[in-house]
Amino acid sequence: MRAQAIYSACLVYFAFVHAASFRIWPRCWRGKAVGSCGKKIPSWYYDFWSGKCKGFLYSGCGGNPNRFSSEVECQRWCIGRASAAEFCSLKPIVGNCESFIPSWFYDPEHDCCRGFIYGGCKGNANRFETCLKCMKRCSGNNNARKICKKQTKKFLEENNLGSNKHHKKPSWPQLSIRIPFIKK
Repeated sequence: MRAQAIYSACLVYFAFVHAASFRIWPRCWRGKAVGSCGKKIPSWYYDFWSGKCKGFLYSGCGGNPNRFSSEVECQRWCIGRASAAEFCSLKPIVGNCESFIPSWFYDPEHDCCRGFIYGGCKGNANRFETCLKCMKRCSGNNNARKICKKQTKKFLEENNLGSNKHHKKPSWPQLSIRIPFIKK
């Protein structure tokens, strides 16, 4: 009984916090539904629990109305406005400086994050320091860790950055110096 009351209170709370108007109820408050066909159509859905629009690959049939063709459309419908920070749908910008900063961007065509080398200046908000941070912000895929492991390996190999298999933190070598004990 108590759990049901807490659940109801949470539902009411989210209804008032997240709903700019109740027109969003039937469309935005449903879960992500990939559908049952074999296509991979880049789409966006509103994630009720995080309050953000996230990407996924729609199969082409089935599904539900919580599906949008762009991050901006999803934000307009479900958040009430398009956010100034449409992180995930921006194309990555390497920048024109000469730094070598391994970074990650969200690729809506494949619903995953991919590595790139950021130059250190210019750029945009679709840039994350780790694959996992990128996936958590932009994708609705529940296999983020598995995807990031695969993408990280691929990124390291493509950029000749070595493997992360046996990655150890650097340490100083230990020196053995004998100091004789002197009596007075």
